[in-house]
Amino acid sequence: MSEDGKAMAKRAVDALVAHGNTNIRDGLDVAAKVLDGRRHTNAVASVILLSDGQDNETMGYRGRFHTTDYKAAATSYDALVPPSFARAGAAGGERCAPVHAFGFGTDHDAAAMHSISEITGGTFSFIENLAVIQDTFARCIGGLLSVAAQKTRISVECLDPGVRVRAVKSGRYESRIDAEGRAATVDVGELYADEERRFLLLLDVPRADGDAAAATRLASVRCTYRDTATGQSVDVAGEEDAVVLRPLDATGVAPSMEVERERVRLEAADDIALASAAPTARRRGSSTRGGRR
Repeated sequence: MSEDGKAMAKRAVDALVAHGNTNIRDGLDVAAKVLDGRRHTNAVASVILLSDGQDNETMGYRGRFHTTDYKAAATSYDALVPPSFARAGAAGGERCAPVHAFGFGTDHDAAAMHSISEITGGTFSFIENLAVIQDTFARCIGGLLSVAAQKTRISVECLDPGVRVRAVKSGRYESRIDAEGRAATVDVGELYADEERRFLLLLDVPRADGDAAAATRLASVRCTYRDTATGQSVDVAGEEDAVVLRPLDATGVAPSMEVERERVRLEAADDIALASAAPTARRRGSSTRGGRR
C-alpha cells in the first residue's frame, strides 16, 4: 500500500462510529469487492473479520440463536458468506480467500464466527481480554506470511482388486470418494511452513486367499500443490505404496500407534460433539411438546 493509500485507510478507520445494527454480510461483501477490484494480487490473500455482536440484518432473528452444534449452524449461517468466498462459488472450485474471524466480548455470535471460518477455510479466535489483541493479530498475520503451499490436494488410489475406500475422516476439509470407491481426494487448501495435517482413511479389504506369504497392496498416495514462493505447481508421489501383510495368525501383531491415536482422537471428538448437541436437542423436544399442548 502506498503512503497516500495508508493515509486514506487511516482516515477511514478514524471516521468509523458505532451506530445502527450489526451486518456481517455487508462487511464481507465490501471485502469481496476489494479483492475483486485489485489491480495487483499477492500470493496469499485473506480477510480478517472482527465482531462483538450478533448479526441482526442478514440473519434477522436467527442470528440470535445460540448453539454449540457448529456443523448444523453452518447451514444456517451460510447466508453471511459471499458466494466468492465459499469453495462452491469461487472459480474452479477454489476458495477466493479464507476469512479469519475474531470474536470480542460476551455478545459475539460464536456459532456464526465459527461457521464463517469453516465455510471459507479460515480460523476463529475468541479474544476475551483486549490487552492481548495485538499479540493475537500478530500471530494471525505471521501465519499468513508463512503460507508455503496453496491449492493442496491429497489423492488416494486403491491398488489390488477388491480394495475399496469406505470413508475419509477429513474434518472440515472437503473430501470425495468416486462411485466405485477406488479413489478418494481431500482438498486441503493452504498449508503453513512445517504444518502437518492428518487424515484417516477407512478401507474395505477382501479376505486373504490363505497364502501366509502374500501381502495386499492397499493404496498409493500423491499430493499436488502450488508453491507459494515460485508459483509453480508441484506433484509429489508417495515414496512407497501402502501394503498390509496377511499372516495366517495375527496374534502378537501390534497395531500402528499413530493410526490408533488418530482414530481414538476422532472418536473422542465425535463423542464431545454429540454431548454438546444433546442439551439443545432436549430443549427443542420440550418446546415441541409444549407447543402441542
